Amino acid sequence: VIPIDPSYLRAAANLCRERGVLFAVDEVQTGIGRTGRWFGYQHADLVPDMVCLAKGLGGGFPIGAVAFRRDRIQVKTGSHGSTFGGNPLACAAALAVLSTIESEQLVQQAATNGARLKALLEDRLAGNERIRSIRGQGLMIGIAPKASSVPIQRALQERGLLTLGAGPRVLLPPLITPWFELERLAQAIVEEIQR
Repeated sequence: VIPIDPSYLRAAANLCRERGVLFAVDEVQTGIGRTGRWFGYQHADLVPDMVCLAKGLGGGFPIGAVAFRRDRIQVKTGSHGSTFGGNPLACAAALAVLSTIESEQLVQQAATNGARLKALLEDRLAGNERIRSIRGQGLMIGIAPKASSVPIQRALQERGLLTLGAGPRVLLPPLITPWFELERLAQAIVEEIQR
């Protein structure tokens, strides 16, 4: 969980355009509201030629998608096949997920609650020698302890809180959770790190 510098991303997009190369972004983890915007690339005010999506698109149901600009990529119907392409159940699940995210304003909630959670963790863990960094955007926040995150994750699990590790030393809080649960998670993380 290392947010990319928007100026770097814009420079990469410009370089691709100058050289006639398609600019594609991978939003498999960062897309569908996780970073507090519908797509992570929007933090850099970009319009990519192609976007790869999965994970958040199905809300737990397996689906992947590639979206592209028709003015940059021409694909004839039937020219590309996929083993699982066009699955009607997966597509219905994705439409329901997108409708729910939009109607419940979960992208805005991720932006607001993510900023609050990050500020709370930074405040309570400021100067803690066990923490390397706290970083991220929206509810894609990484807490990087100097040692393995596994003992902290196990302790949180014993408290009824599940966290996902991104590598051996980064914790990721849940994506869409009400503020009172995020506050509870933050308190538990702080207590476990300060032990």
